[in-house]
Amino acid sequence: MPDENSKNTNQGFDAAQAAAEFAAAMAGEPGEPAPSDAGNYTAILEGEVETLERMLADKDEALRAAQEKSAAASAEVDRVRTRIEREAERTIDRAHRAVLLSVLEVADDLDRAVEQLSTHEVPPAVAQGVQMVRSKLHAVLAQHRARHRPSLGLPFDSAHHEAVSLAPATDATPAGSVVEVLSEGYELDEQTLRPAKVVVAKA
Repeated sequence: MPDENSKNTNQGFDAAQAAAEFAAAMAGEPGEPAPSDAGNYTAILEGEVETLERMLADKDEALRAAQEKSAAASAEVDRVRTRIEREAERTIDRAHRAVLLSVLEVADDLDRAVEQLSTHEVPPAVAQGVQMVRSKLHAVLAQHRARHRPSLGLPFDSAHHEAVSLAPATDATPAGSVVEVLSEGYELDEQTLRPAKVVVAKA
């Protein structure tokens, strides 16, 4: 037959009952557990305290681990967001430049049309209309931060010019200068959007 201690262990720990029995044992009341049982109750209480302390330590450790994972996840989200934003900006910039470059082809046609106005007799209204369209197109380009960069008569600069031909230098056009512009150059936000195609004077 199981003894009283085995019975108490099997039935689980009741803190209130244990405390009452412990107090009674310490008082030495008749019919209550002998004072020698006080050590058993003390050991049970200490065991319960140790268990609670371990549970608390485990909870704190789990909380720290969860916080570290949360911080790492938040940092990763920030890195991904930054990368996506940079990629989106580059994609938008490439699309912006592509659209502007296609518009510059129209600007080239209008530039050539304006040049022809001086060599062909056309009605004033037509000449004025072509000039107006050209001005409006350049205004639209300026709204999109693209502007014409002058080249004629300036020193050749490989960052802004593309030499397609050479011409003899003269007193008026010293060697290394741009003597003719075949297609105008443009810049976007002070960076070359399209280099000018030019003829360069050579000694």
